[in-house]
Amino acid sequence: MPKGDSLQQVKDYYLYLQGHQLAPHGRTETWHVDWTWLRWMWGFVIVLCLLVALWIRDYRSTHPQTGISPLDRWGGYTTEAAGRVPVFFWIVTLAIVVFGAEFVIGHLISGQRF
Repeated sequence: MPKGDSLQQVKDYYLYLQGHQLAPHGRTETWHVDWTWLRWMWGFVIVLCLLVALWIRDYRSTHPQTGISPLDRWGGYTTEAAGRVPVFFWIVTLAIVVFGAEFVIGHLISGQRF
């Protein structure tokens, strides 16, 4: 451990410590791009956009267009006509859950690395 007899020695030691502050986490780089994280994040966005587009396409092709019609009423309260849940809703929900589970499990196993 340097004693800090001169300002230059203190500055050198300070810069040395700054450059190695990430070493306990297995990384000694001061800055880098985490390409794996970027692939996962943009992959999630692309998959989600594709599934939403397919969901909209499925919904528009399986549900006929109707004009403006009065709302259903029962007992004076407005109700909605319940219909089937589209398959694409389950696929989008599954994709979100799978990506979320991968992030959570990955962070539990490897720790948060940003």
